[in-house]
Amino acid sequence: MAARSLLSLVLVVACVLVEEAQNAVAITLSSRLVHRFSDEAKALRASRSTGDAKLVEDEARLSSSVSVPFPSEGSDTASFGNDFGWLHYTWIDIGTPNVSFLVALDTGSDLLWVPCDCVKCAPLSATYYSNTLDRDLNEYSPSGSNTSKHVSCSHELCTASPNCKSPKQPCPYTVEYFSENTSTSGLLVEDVLHLVSGGDDASNNSIRAPVIIGCGMKQSGGYLDGIAPDGLMGLGLGEISVPTFLAKAGLTANSFSICIDDEGSGRIFFGDQGPNTQQSTSFLPSNGNYETYIVGVEACCIGNSCLKQTSFRALVDSGTSFTFLPEEVYDKIAVEFDKRVNATIAVMQNLLGSTAIIPVLKNFPKCLL
Repeated sequence: MAARSLLSLVLVVACVLVEEAQNAVAITLSSRLVHRFSDEAKALRASRSTGDAKLVEDEARLSSSVSVPFPSEGSDTASFGNDFGWLHYTWIDIGTPNVSFLVALDTGSDLLWVPCDCVKCAPLSATYYSNTLDRDLNEYSPSGSNTSKHVSCSHELCTASPNCKSPKQPCPYTVEYFSENTSTSGLLVEDVLHLVSGGDDASNNSIRAPVIIGCGMKQSGGYLDGIAPDGLMGLGLGEISVPTFLAKAGLTANSFSICIDDEGSGRIFFGDQGPNTQQSTSFLPSNGNYETYIVGVEACCIGNSCLKQTSFRALVDSGTSFTFLPEEVYDKIAVEFDKRVNATIAVMQNLLGSTAIIPVLKNFPKCLL
């Protein structure tokens, strides 16, 4: 979920491998979009043996000499559908003794925050979320962790320091996100994030990584309505993000990977740089700086027809459920779709409150970005 100060265009990708933007290889990649309910997607799911593929992938990572830690609760990620905003989540452990949190994974922001000493937080009882969860969610309290300490206003990562009355007082934070009226606020705290390197058994090769987290006392908007009720892990390029902390501590390479299948389950690994044959595309700077994961889309193609003037810059954001296009690009795509299919037009209100014209299609043409 992108912070409000960033670009409003987002492109959600099924498999993301992120490394330092300056070192990326400059090539052009394309992505063919296939509707998940189409006949082609159903045939693909039936013919694949995903279990064997994941096993081979995991063995390759774990036999590598490069450390690729993952959360101590396991590397698995999951999506819980509409109940949790169609985002992707993983369980993590924080503090001493460790407390578990189900956090949303967000490449569009930087801060890791969890509900903490709550003034206004989402419900945490499993029964509130029907049959989605098999255990209650947790609330963090700095006083309950032996390894917790407040971040002072004099800390270099305290962006609110100009508003502090004293450099020794705890550093407050507020992050506003792209979704309307959605934010988190509280105090910054330093504590340990529990990771595992080398196997799924949490007793082997455990890592206690010092990180700064947001003690989220007050949430608003979507964070009170089922989106990330137990916190969010920002995976962006900022100095306060978990990948940056791990890299600066020498625990991993400055990279991570999230791979998600078409059923919503997946894996997350820190320090993963992919195989030697991995292709990549360069990230683009924003205002001269590499602040987030922005890529260039050269053209949009419908079938074998690539549309003119459909290039744009897009934010790769795992914290956004849908793909948003610039209005002028969307209009060109919609016109081309209309030419190629027989569709019944339906009018509906979209998530941002504006009216959208949606074609109800019987046969989906193939779309390339």
